[in-house]
Amino acid sequence: MIHVHPSFFYTVNYRDSEFDLCRLEIKSLFQLEPDKKYFFSDIDFDVSRSPFIKEKISVVYAAESFEELLQFLQKEPYNAEQFKIIFVRPEQSSFGYQARLAAMGQVGAFITGFANVKNPQVLLGLTEIEGKWLFGIYEKNDCLWHKHNEKPNTYSHSLEFRVARALVNMAVGSNLSATLIDPCCGVGTVLLEALSMGIPAYGVEINPLVAQKARENLLYFDYPDVIQLGDMHMIQAHFYAAIVDIPYGILTPITKKEQQAILKTARKISDRLVLVTFENMDTEIQQAGFSISDRGIVTKGSFVRYVHICI
Repeated sequence: MIHVHPSFFYTVNYRDSEFDLCRLEIKSLFQLEPDKKYFFSDIDFDVSRSPFIKEKISVVYAAESFEELLQFLQKEPYNAEQFKIIFVRPEQSSFGYQARLAAMGQVGAFITGFANVKNPQVLLGLTEIEGKWLFGIYEKNDCLWHKHNEKPNTYSHSLEFRVARALVNMAVGSNLSATLIDPCCGVGTVLLEALSMGIPAYGVEINPLVAQKARENLLYFDYPDVIQLGDMHMIQAHFYAAIVDIPYGILTPITKKEQQAILKTARKISDRLVLVTFENMDTEIQQAGFSISDRGIVTKGSFVRYVHICI
C-alpha cells in the first residue's frame, strides 16, 4: 500500500478560451501549473472557491492496482455511515459505465456502514489515475456562486462572473483575510465573488448611478454595502490587493493619462494588483512602479482581455 503525498487529488474543467485564466488561478493558489485537467497537491483547498476546480479526493488509501486496494480494504475496512461512492473520471479515463459500477460495488462491499445513494451523509471518491488507484473523502464544487449570474444589474462590458471569481483567487491566494479593493468597481461583479468567499472586500465607484446599481446587486444577495461613492484617487486606506479592470470604450471614454493615473493610485493603495486591460500596457505598468509576475489572456467572443498579476 502506498501512502500518498501529496494527499489531495483535484480535477479541473475549463473552456478553451479560459485556459490561461485557469492556469493563473491554479498557480496562484497551489504554486503549480498543471498540464492536464487534474493535479495532486498537499494543499487542502475548498473547491467551491474556484470556477474551474470540479472536485477533490482527500486520499485515504492509494494502491498500485485495484486488487491491492481491495486487499487493503479487506484487511482494514473503512467505516462510513450513510455513504455513497463517486467514481471520479479525470481526463483520459478509459472506464466505461459498467466497469465503474463494478469497481464501486466491490469497494463498497468492504466499507463498514450502510450505503445511502439518494441521501448520503458521506461521499467517498474512487478513481484510477496514472496506473494508481485512489480512495478517499470526496468533495464536489457546490457552484452556489452561479447565482451571481442572476444579479439584477449588469453591463455588456462587465467582467463575466467566472472571470471575476478567478481574479479574486489570483489576488488573495490562500489568504482569505487579505483586504481587497476594487477601485473602479462598476456594478460590483468582483465584489460579489469576493464577499461570497468571506474576503474583506471594498469598492469605489465615481459614477453615482453605477454605484447605486452595485449596491442593489450586493443587497440582492444579502451582502453588506461596501461601496463608497467617490474618486479612487482620494482613497487613503491601504489594501493587500487591488483588482482593476481598466475602463475602455465608447461607454467609458478614458485617456492614456487617466489610465496611467489609475495604475499609479493602485500602486499607492495596494501591495499587489490584478489588472485587466484590452491592450498591452506593459510600459504603463512598469512606469507605475509595478513588476509583472505573471500574465495571460481571456477571450469573450472576438474580444481579448489581458490579465496581469503585478507586485
